[in-house]
Amino acid sequence: MLFLQHGFVRNPDGSITKIDVVGASGTNTTGINAAGTVLGLYGDAAGTHGFIRATNGNITTFDVPGAASTLPFNINSQGTITGFYADSNGVTHGFLRSANGTITTIDAPNAGTSPGQGTVIFAINQAEALAGYYVDNNGVNHGLLVTSE
Repeated sequence: MLFLQHGFVRNPDGSITKIDVVGASGTNTTGINAAGTVLGLYGDAAGTHGFIRATNGNITTFDVPGAASTLPFNINSQGTITGFYADSNGVTHGFLRSANGTITTIDAPNAGTSPGQGTVIFAINQAEALAGYYVDNNGVNHGLLVTSE
C-alpha cells in the first residue's frame, strides 16, 4: 500500500506538528488518547505497519506477527490499541495490543475465512469494549461488539 501523505497532530496551543515515520513512503495518523499519545499507520516497500508516537516525539513501530498488513485505528487512555490486520490470504482479523506490546487476535465466531472476509475492529473505550464488524462466508456484513463481561 502506498501512502503519499503526512500524519499530524494539532497541539493544545493550536500549532500543528507533522508526523513522518522514518523510511516510510507515507504516514497516516488514526487516533490519539487523552494523554496525547498518537496512533497511526505507515507504508513502505514491505507493506503497511502500525506506529505509536509518545508525547515526547519518540515513535515505536509494530506489526501483528504473521500479518501481511497491520492497520491500527484506536487507542484508549491505558494505551491499549485496537485495529485489524490482513493475513497472506487477504482475510482480516481484529487485534488488541496491550500497552506492554502483547497482541491478541480477535475473530468473530461467524466470520468468513476467504479473501475480503473476516473481522475488523475500529474502536475501543476505557472499559476495553471493542466495536467493529465482520463479514461472513456469504459476504454479508454484521456489526460486532466485544466486551469482557
